[in-house]
Amino acid sequence: MQSDLRAVLQYVPSFRGKIFVLVVDAASMTELALAEALLDLTALQQVGVQLVLVSVGSGEAELEQRLIDGELKWQTSSLNHEEAEAILNRGQLAFIEAPGMDGLSDELVDFASAVEAAKLIVMLPGALAGIHAISRENAAAWDGNDASLFHSAAEACERGIPRVHLLDQTHQGVLMDELFSNEGVGVMVHADDYLTVRPIEVEDIPELLAMIGRSMRDAHLVPRSYEEIESGLGDFLVLSVDDNVVGCVALHPSDSPSCAEVACLYVKQNHGGLGYGQLLVTAAEERARERGIPWVFALSNRAADYFTESLGYEVIPVSEIPQARQERLNESGRESIVIRKFVNK
Repeated sequence: MQSDLRAVLQYVPSFRGKIFVLVVDAASMTELALAEALLDLTALQQVGVQLVLVSVGSGEAELEQRLIDGELKWQTSSLNHEEAEAILNRGQLAFIEAPGMDGLSDELVDFASAVEAAKLIVMLPGALAGIHAISRENAAAWDGNDASLFHSAAEACERGIPRVHLLDQTHQGVLMDELFSNEGVGVMVHADDYLTVRPIEVEDIPELLAMIGRSMRDAHLVPRSYEEIESGLGDFLVLSVDDNVVGCVALHPSDSPSCAEVACLYVKQNHGGLGYGQLLVTAAEERARERGIPWVFALSNRAADYFTESLGYEVIPVSEIPQARQERLNESGRESIVIRKFVNK
């Protein structure tokens, strides 16, 4: 289960007032999984999410009984969006029985679009392997396993639903783990921005300082102040996942020689191993390329092999980087390997 309270709380304001449509086949779910899903729906309703629960398959009677026994505020509805919206506006969950309907059928997708659902969540009998988030365009072109599901989810996005979540109903706590974490545990097909590398904004500086502070304790990065970052704001890029900053990089240009340093590369520990570091370095290189800077360099010790083996950098003598940078390195007393990559030849 999602246990990082800060990670959970950051979603509450963005979820409040939004409509989530959840499609379940209660007959195919274990008693524990069904009970847990209802508890999670109660929690979502308590933080202000407007919920539509669609029962497909043959388990609607059991699901309705659980709703009666539970703490959810609810009322039955049809697949008429106006009827469902009236129920939602009263602060109740709209419960719809649609036996035999597919979770991504045209009728259900049309309904979810008509109520302006922010999310269409479909519980599946098992996991879809290998990916957690995929754009609508890439899902539409998917030719691997479960291609029909990806194509249907992409079509749902095309018809106005920002995000479609395909979840493994056997995963304990799947709703909370999917909705209240950046990467999630299921597959999310998204039509809106999910992962972006963008210029830093002033309001991002405290988060950036927190990341740097955690890294300083491991001797990865040099100290930086709020004022230092603010004065060099144009040098920094951040990686945002689901509107949450999880990584950063800086590109510090120099005139003599004409080059730029790739610095302050950091990805939050709980977001490691997902290729985000490479995304940030690539973005910094692209910025240098756009500015006509011939080559970039980085100073590293623990990550030097990663730069040379995975990113195409080469080790060079310290004497080849700008004199001012050499002096700061000597003053710091740190031992670093200098690595370089030509980005404009």
